[in-house]
Amino acid sequence: MAKITSFSPFLLFTVMIILLLTVLKPSTFAKCTPRPCQGKQSWPELVGKDQNTAYFDIRRDNPQVDNITFLISDALSDALWPRANEGGDFCCNHVLLVIGHITSGGDGVIKVPHVG
Repeated sequence: MAKITSFSPFLLFTVMIILLLTVLKPSTFAKCTPRPCQGKQSWPELVGKDQNTAYFDIRRDNPQVDNITFLISDALSDALWPRANEGGDFCCNHVLLVIGHITSGGDGVIKVPHVG
């Protein structure tokens, strides 16, 4: 029978450090770009489109946007994404894509994406 050996403490420690650094590394999208915003800021033509098309169209139309958040369904979108006129933080580089069931079948964008 083959003898099963355990991980050496050094190897286990190394793997734990790598995992922690991967999980806890600072996000490249953490900074908010304040007003004035540049480029296109709203995409009403994307309602009903699939999420990949919407993502690439937004990135193409406004290179300043570097953080696109996908929200499945619109049940919590108002609670999670405060509007600028309600005193929330407004970021010119953030866009929320609300994805849900569309009438033509399948899933797609169900609310107009906009910076904020």
